[in-house]
Amino acid sequence: MIQLVFDSVANLVPEWENGQERLIFCLTPASVRRSELLHERLGAAGATKLDSKAAGMVALQYAGDLARQARVILELPDDVWDHLASQVDELL
Repeated sequence: MIQLVFDSVANLVPEWENGQERLIFCLTPASVRRSELLHERLGAAGATKLDSKAAGMVALQYAGDLARQARVILELPDDVWDHLASQVDELL
């Protein structure tokens, strides 16, 4: 399992449109590591078996009522990572 971690930089810009709340932000370059943190959390929460699935999480840090920082984490199984790399190669 390969995990990509992106942290936000600068301020988050909140938007509300068409019944959707959005937070817009710039991201640092990805930190890449081997991990199954999200799958372990999902398992502890009683989720079904997810070994072959991609998982994601967005963590927000707040100052009062306002979101100030975001962290985006994606965990990709090896076969999903291989498929993604193939698609990127085709674009290049």
